[in-house]
Amino acid sequence: MHPSARSARPAAVLALALAAALLAPGAATAATTEPTPATTTGPATTTSPISTTTADPTSTTSTGGTTTTSTGAPTTTAPTGTAPTTTGTASGSTTGSSSTSTSASTTTSTATSPAASTATSAAARAASTATVPFDTSNAASQARLSGSTAEQAGYAAGFMVRTLAARGDHYDYPGGTYFDGGNTVDAVLGLDGAKVGKAEADAAFAYLEQNVGGYIGTDYSSLYAGPTGKVLLAVVAHGGDPRDVGPKHVDLLAQLQSSLGAAEPGRYSDLPATGCGYDICDYSNTTGQALDIIGVGRATGSAPKEAVDYLLAQQCADGGFRGDLGAAGGSCTSDVDATAFAVQAAIGLRGTVDPAVSRALTFLAGKQAANGGFLNGDGQYNANTAGVAAQAFAAGGRNAELARAQGFLASLQLDCTFASDLRGGIAFTAADRSTLASKPGDTAALDRALRATPQATLGLAGGTLLSAGSDGATTVVPAPTCPTSATSTTSTATATTGAPTGSAAGTNAPAAPAGAPAASATPEALAFTGADVAMTALAGLLLLLVGAAALVLARRKGVHA
Repeated sequence: MHPSARSARPAAVLALALAAALLAPGAATAATTEPTPATTTGPATTTSPISTTTADPTSTTSTGGTTTTSTGAPTTTAPTGTAPTTTGTASGSTTGSSSTSTSASTTTSTATSPAASTATSAAARAASTATVPFDTSNAASQARLSGSTAEQAGYAAGFMVRTLAARGDHYDYPGGTYFDGGNTVDAVLGLDGAKVGKAEADAAFAYLEQNVGGYIGTDYSSLYAGPTGKVLLAVVAHGGDPRDVGPKHVDLLAQLQSSLGAAEPGRYSDLPATGCGYDICDYSNTTGQALDIIGVGRATGSAPKEAVDYLLAQQCADGGFRGDLGAAGGSCTSDVDATAFAVQAAIGLRGTVDPAVSRALTFLAGKQAANGGFLNGDGQYNANTAGVAAQAFAAGGRNAELARAQGFLASLQLDCTFASDLRGGIAFTAADRSTLASKPGDTAALDRALRATPQATLGLAGGTLLSAGSDGATTVVPAPTCPTSATSTTSTATATTGAPTGSAAGTNAPAAPAGAPAASATPEALAFTGADVAMTALAGLLLLLVGAAALVLARRKGVHA
C-alpha cells in the first residue's frame, strides 16, 4: 500500500467519527424541542375605586365616575372682584378607618335654641353695644358618617399637601404667578378641617401672612372687603392674631370696621368706594358680607347689628340669598353659593331653628339634584358649589342632604386609576374628571381641580365655616393604597398593569379584570428555548463529506500502489 493511503485512512475515520458526534445531538434536539411562545408572567392588577357615601350615611358605593349633561369652564375671580368662596369644618370631624388618616373629634354644639337666660343676656348685650352675639356652637354637631368619607377627605388633603408644596406653599391664579390668596385660604381651612397635613397648613398660612397686603389690597392703599373677611376667618381658625398680621402688622378688624358703611349703611364695602379711577370701585357682594360677619363674629364673639341686618335683607322670598348686594324690596334672584355662605353666618347669629335659617336650608335642599350636586350660574354640577352647600347642611344639621352632597363630591375624586400625582384630588366637574383620566397633563382641568379640591375637602369632612380650626390636626398626609405595577419576567420591557404614574396625555387605560393573566407584549413571537442546531448540523455534514472523500481517495491510491 502506498504510504499516502495509510495516512489518509485514519483521517477519514476521524472525520466520520466527528461528523457522527456533531449530527447525533442536533438530530435529537430537533426531534424533541418545540418552540415556546414568549409570555409575560407578571399578574395583572386591578384598581381600587374610592367608595363614596350615599344618601344613607351608613352605606357606601364605589365610584368610578359620574355622568352629567353639562359642560363648560368656570370663570376666574379677579383679585379685586368678588370674594372667592370658602369652606370650613364643623365642630367635630369624623374619624376615618384608614390607618394613615387620623382625625380629632369634638362636639361642641347642638341644634337646639339657647336657654332662655342665655338669650336674655345676649339680647341685653346687643342692645347696649349695637352688636349681635355670634356663637359658633349654634352649628349642629357634625354628622357622624361612615369612615370612608373621612378617608376621602384625608386623601383630598394629601393632594393639597403635594400641590401646595410643589408651588411654594401657596396657589397662584390660573395661567400666571399672581398670588391666589382666596384659594390658599381655602386650602388652609381644608387641611384644618380634615385634621391632617398640619405642617403644610402651617407653611401655607405663613405664606399667606407674609403676602396678606397684596391679597386684601392694603399694599395698594385699598381694601377688598370680602378677601379681608376671608383672611380674618383663616387667621382665627389657624390660631393667629387678627390685629397683627404679616410684616406690616395689619389689623384686620380695624380695616373691616373702616369699610363698614362706607358705601351704604350696614355694608362692608371695598375701599375706596368711589374715585378709584375705574367705572366700578366696589365689588363687595353677599358672599363677602357673610365672610366678614363670620370672621368678625369668630374673632370678637359678636357682629355689628347694622351689618347683620344688611345681610339678612338680602334674603329673597324663596328663602335663598341673592349674590349681588342691594336694597331691600328690589329685584331678588337667589344664588346657591351665596345662600350657602349667608346661612352659615345666620346660624352663627341665630341658631338652626330660626325661621330665616330654616327657609334658607330648605331652599338649598330644593336645589339639590338627585346626584347630590347643584346647578349654579355656570350651568354645571360642580364641586365648589356642592362643597359649600355641604358645609351649610352640616351647620344646619341636614344630615341626609349632607350625605348626598358628599356622595357627589366623592364621585369626582381622582382614584387609583389616575396618575399618582393626581390621586385624591377633586375634579371640578365630571367632564373634567374624564379629561384628567385621558389627559393627566391637561392644564385647564388641573387648574380647576386645584381650585375645587380645597372647598370640596371641607364638604367631605362635614365641616363648616363656624368652627374650622387647626386644633387637633396632625402632620399625617394620607394617601390611597393603590396596586403596584407588574413587571414581565421574560422580557426587557416593563408592562404596567396597575394605575399609571406618568403625566403624559393618553397613558391611562382600564385595568384588566381580577385574576386575568397579563397580556404578552409580543404574543406572535417565538421564544429562544435552546441551542441553535443549524450550524452544528452543517459542520457535521461537511466533515462527513470530507471523511467519505478521504476513504475513496485512500482506496483508489491503494489499488494503484
